[in-house]
Amino acid sequence: MPRIFYVKQKLLCLIIFLFILNSIGVYSSSSMSINTLSSWTMEDVFISKKLFLNNNSYEYIIDSPSYSLSFSPNHIPRNDGYPTFDEVEKELFNISTSYPNITLLASIGSSWEGRCIWCLEVSDSPGVDEGEPGVLFMGLHHAREWPTVEICLYIAEKLVSEYGLNSTVTSLVNNRRIWIIPCVNPDGYVFSHDLGRDWRKNRHYFPEYDTYGVDLNRNYAGSCNGDLSGWWGSGGVTSHKPSDETFCGLYPFSEPETRAIRDFIMSNDICASISYHTYGELVIWPWGYSPYLSTPDEEFLREIGEGIASRITRQSGSGTYKPMQSSELYPTTGDSDDWLYGYSHYVLGKPLYPYTIEACSTFHPSGRAMEQVRMENFKGAIYLLEKAEEIKKVKPRVLPPLFMGTSFESPTDFTLHWVERNPLAEAERFELEELKGLDTINDSAENPQLWLMNGFSRSSSRFHSPSYSYCFSQTSGVYGYMSSIYPIPIDGDLKLSFWCLYDLSNNSNYGFVEVSRDGRIYSILDSFTGSSHGWVYREYPLDSYFGSSIYIRFRVLRSVSGMGGNEFFVDDISPTPFFRNTTILSSTIHGYSYSVEGKDDGVYYYRVRGFNSEHGWGDFSCLEKVVVASSNNPPSPPVIRGRLLGWVEKGLTYDFKVHDVDGDNLSLYVNWGDGTVSGWINNLPSGETISLTHSWMKPGFYIIEAVTRDVYGLSSSEKSFVIILGLK
Repeated sequence: MPRIFYVKQKLLCLIIFLFILNSIGVYSSSSMSINTLSSWTMEDVFISKKLFLNNNSYEYIIDSPSYSLSFSPNHIPRNDGYPTFDEVEKELFNISTSYPNITLLASIGSSWEGRCIWCLEVSDSPGVDEGEPGVLFMGLHHAREWPTVEICLYIAEKLVSEYGLNSTVTSLVNNRRIWIIPCVNPDGYVFSHDLGRDWRKNRHYFPEYDTYGVDLNRNYAGSCNGDLSGWWGSGGVTSHKPSDETFCGLYPFSEPETRAIRDFIMSNDICASISYHTYGELVIWPWGYSPYLSTPDEEFLREIGEGIASRITRQSGSGTYKPMQSSELYPTTGDSDDWLYGYSHYVLGKPLYPYTIEACSTFHPSGRAMEQVRMENFKGAIYLLEKAEEIKKVKPRVLPPLFMGTSFESPTDFTLHWVERNPLAEAERFELEELKGLDTINDSAENPQLWLMNGFSRSSSRFHSPSYSYCFSQTSGVYGYMSSIYPIPIDGDLKLSFWCLYDLSNNSNYGFVEVSRDGRIYSILDSFTGSSHGWVYREYPLDSYFGSSIYIRFRVLRSVSGMGGNEFFVDDISPTPFFRNTTILSSTIHGYSYSVEGKDDGVYYYRVRGFNSEHGWGDFSCLEKVVVASSNNPPSPPVIRGRLLGWVEKGLTYDFKVHDVDGDNLSLYVNWGDGTVSGWINNLPSGETISLTHSWMKPGFYIIEAVTRDVYGLSSSEKSFVIILGLK
């Protein structure tokens, strides 16, 4: 039998002694407990749930983060060797002022309690996008993982101090944009380290639950690959119960700390990252939500992960860190790596290889041990920086193309135009689909063929309108969903409505109604928990999606620790979209337009997708609506009224009157002549006058140009209006 329990002999004696004293009442009223021993001592008695055989000996890997150190408020000594948050800030200020030519320090956002989330950029031209590969290093998502702050600070210090002295470091700083965020969770760090408390989450207070904190590494939006089991909150070691250590928040990016990281990722060109955690001496990569699935870039992602791991020697001095796919440790959803990879690959259309390093062999190594940890992890960071150029060159997936309008050659002949959203994907061909015969029905659960269902089914046990409803009711499994098969175009004043009945364990099990433009990123319209106490009506305006098309989804999540009710019924869903006819017009289009001829009068919808050899077919675009009316006439040019003379920096108001001889509703588009435009202003009745105000910043002559377009896609000729502006 292998030895699973490892307890130092002296420590075992101490534990037995404390247990005996406690049992006879010596400490019955005292705050002293076994858990008040030092963190590095307590970790000697942790029992792993997973063992791996390596060279005929067992090595442990931490399982789910269900442990608790339970530090007493004054337990951790202030000379523990780790900096306070104030000292972290001072160190960052010192680096940025000492090396102003190669660093830029900025706050990318604020924590729940208002502390800055600092980001240090290290580059030869900080703040300037020169098209170089960007690499991000992050520390301390989890409050008690203090060594991660030290590792990030050490990376920063080494890069700036060896610049100009070490050829490798100099070359990397000159040819990369490097960002370092040492403390993603500053409130948690202050509470855990500075105040000496055992803590994992941030410090968001929920008065309605009288509890604190969200696990920031469960609050990201999920894998974004269309697999619901990878979506935020869908399972793994995560919880929807606010008091739990792995509480994932009320919705994706509910926390200011994760929103700051999200916005930073979306604002910068980043192709690789490392998020540091403790502990386990591991290098892991996506997917984290399933051990049975791998990413589209698995081979290269694994190769680099193994390369990082091979360069980091373990604290014992024997062997190196263990590389593995994240889900081999334990499955999670809502972690940073799955979102970073999935959002970049499927939504942004560019490569980003994210890694998590579970550093150290304990939570809080001593000062001497941390010297070794910092030095070894710097080697791994350098390797990723060296590989960043190769990662940036990986060909991405083709994103859904963007329609650029329809040009009519005659009332029945027209050409559809689109562009690639990520040209570096190098689409080899396009496929165009035509959809017609749109019906938007009130679905009283009579049309299950219009929904893709997993965990949901049609039920006759309860319903709002006879004789069925759609139902989630499971005693096993942590999620279920039903999503519309067809997208629904949003034209005019459209609202989503339905009736629902639910009995869900309060603040533990949740139902959601969501919408998505692309079937990958869903926005939550509403959430449900507790009991509805009967059927309730819900209605949501969809005007913010005007001119687009959306999928509808209902979803139920059961917390891993959730007990009690888990029923959700939905009925009378309106509008539920259905197209009577869909046709692929061509799958071999080698340009960015397609001509359609001789169409009968009617309403048609089109969507297009692109293909490359590396990733196959991408996702379809939103729907493009085309109305064919053989007797239709184009609208008249708009009439513009307003001042011919004016002053700069002072708003001037102009009236635009629209007219259509057929009485169709119109859209108005205004170019103000200074590089700014109004965008399409829709749903204007023929004969209506709309007033728009604009300010110009420089004196001179300006030409206002306006055009209208009817519901069939025909445009008027342009109307011009010349004005002169002077300095006041």
